Amino acid sequence: MRITTILALAAATAAAQSAHAQGLVGVGATFSAIGEQRVHTSDVGAGLHLRAGWSLTPNATLMLEGTLNGLDSSRPDSTLAFQPGPDDGPYYERFTRTLKTQWLLASVQLGREGSLYVRPGFGFARHAYLAPSSISFDFMTEATKWETTPALGLAVGRQVPIRGFPLNVEVAAGWSGGEHSTNSRWTAGLQVVRVIRF
Repeated sequence: MRITTILALAAATAAAQSAHAQGLVGVGATFSAIGEQRVHTSDVGAGLHLRAGWSLTPNATLMLEGTLNGLDSSRPDSTLAFQPGPDDGPYYERFTRTLKTQWLLASVQLGREGSLYVRPGFGFARHAYLAPSSISFDFMTEATKWETTPALGLAVGRQVPIRGFPLNVEVAAGWSGGEHSTNSRWTAGLQVVRVIRF
């Protein structure tokens, strides 16, 4: 009798969890600051955020989220400048530095959307940087290259119950490590996401 009761309770729990389990997708915009610490370079601008996940319980959602930051973030880099040569010599324009960064994080959201929730994540970031692609006597061209580094992210947010079009408003921060041609980068800002459950 006791074993039957335990099995019935387990089945009921599994059924309840299965009834709640649902997928979600989301798309939104970010407005954040992004920078490289060692070279004291930063920029503020808009970005794009995408997510997909599976809600296992009302308080726990597994998620994969991607963010594009620093979409238009080229800045002069004072440490990589080429000065004009003699009148009949080459002239190289100043290098620029870009903070364009792509984030892909696996995360778990804890808490209900209708109240305050927190979402830590771990994954990878791709750092863009500009480097010479060809050099000749009188000109130099640059190309965008990428490096991949480990990354951490944290978001705290709440759903704003706008009638017919609820939005998740979040404060988000992230950090990614440095590589050969880029330093560690950080980002902090606000993101607004429309989440659809199915």
